[in-house]
Amino acid sequence: MKKNIRKLHESFLNAFRGLGLCIHGERNFRVHMVTAFYVTIFALLGKATASEASILCVCFGLTMGAELMNTAIERLCDRQASGYDGFVRDAKDIAAAGVFVCAAACVAVGVCIFIGEGVLAAALQYIFAHLWVAMALLASAPAALWFIFQYGRIQ
Repeated sequence: MKKNIRKLHESFLNAFRGLGLCIHGERNFRVHMVTAFYVTIFALLGKATASEASILCVCFGLTMGAELMNTAIERLCDRQASGYDGFVRDAKDIAAAGVFVCAAACVAVGVCIFIGEGVLAAALQYIFAHLWVAMALLASAPAALWFIFQYGRIQ
């Protein structure tokens, strides 16, 4: 029993290590994280229902999971290739297309929830009624941009 718990613990540590590697080394993953953060803020301000919020969470997981798989495929391909290889290029492009398809589907879901269900209008109404929220969102933008474009450069 103790050995199984240790293996489970090690599995979680390895998964978190992989997540950290992706956060640190992949700008696109950080873009997905920042996007998920702001979408969540707008969903909360717009009073998205529990069902809408759960659908958004599935979208976040789907897109970030696809990005993690894409990163793993790219790293394996880069490790195996000793120069230009058309098959490696195709594999990497197909993996990137998988992320794109997931992200595009999530954008469509977001449009349905935020536009179709009025969540965006409610969020904007709340923001305009509470200007401090607008200022906080604007103030967070430089930190978000730094995280996306500079965080991975830290050694």
